[in-house]
Amino acid sequence: MGWLFLLLAIAGYVAMNFVMKLGSLRGLNSSELTGSLFALASFYCLLILILSGQALNFTLPVILLAIAGGAGGAIAYFFFLQALKIGSYALTISIYTMTFLNPVIFSIIFWDRQVTTLIGLGILLIIAGIILISLAGSTPESQKSGLFLRWLIFLLATFFLTGIPQISQAAAVRLAEINLWSYLFVTFLAGALVFMIYLAAKKMKLPRQALSFGALAAAGSVAGNFFTLKALTGLPEPVVFPVIQAGPIIAAVVLSLAYFKERIKPAAYFGIMLGLAGIILLTLS
Repeated sequence: MGWLFLLLAIAGYVAMNFVMKLGSLRGLNSSELTGSLFALASFYCLLILILSGQALNFTLPVILLAIAGGAGGAIAYFFFLQALKIGSYALTISIYTMTFLNPVIFSIIFWDRQVTTLIGLGILLIIAGIILISLAGSTPESQKSGLFLRWLIFLLATFFLTGIPQISQAAAVRLAEINLWSYLFVTFLAGALVFMIYLAAKKMKLPRQALSFGALAAAGSVAGNFFTLKALTGLPEPVVFPVIQAGPIIAAVVLSLAYFKERIKPAAYFGIMLGLAGIILLTLS
């Protein structure tokens, strides 16, 4: 069942990224989109808890992990959307999906995951892929308008901040008797509060169009996160996170070429191939 959960998680994340890209192309603010996503995702989780008759089962470790994951994830996704708005869809998604290195390295250092030759080689290939993709740059439009440096800064911030919710997920499933929906409810609620505070400080309101895109993206995000947690209950982190990120990379390239009509430099394609090769090696390990 672990591999089925991985496939379902990938489908959820691909749907979420695609909807958020469409929203950004409509001129919607990244904060509005992300705030809507987190708020509606927390509502979906609470609704599932109520309709299923499950009790809100909270312990202090679960609450702390959920808050850290939600707040960190919200800030990371804000930077991600900024990068997605000004850069290439395929390249942005590709680098974003390389963030699985965070929980993989964390599990090796703190949870005594064995560092095999395949794991080491896989990580090196992925790092090489990230460098090639970054050097290839973003879309020609971004380069001409001098936005490449901003795009790269947003991606680097996203890369490291995304490690917080990923490590939070891996740590949460290690706790006994955790209610996954309760954990997700607090996670999304914490993220929603971060963006509600930001929007209030900026005196911004959520437009209906942002809520519409947020509602669709939230469904994909809830599905992706829930099935990620389910997969982590049966498979190790160095398998779950690399595999769960490979699907969006492939989907991003296909959607970039077929739907968004973007051009990608050959070096970036080679970087993506190296990244995928590294993911495969980590999976085989």
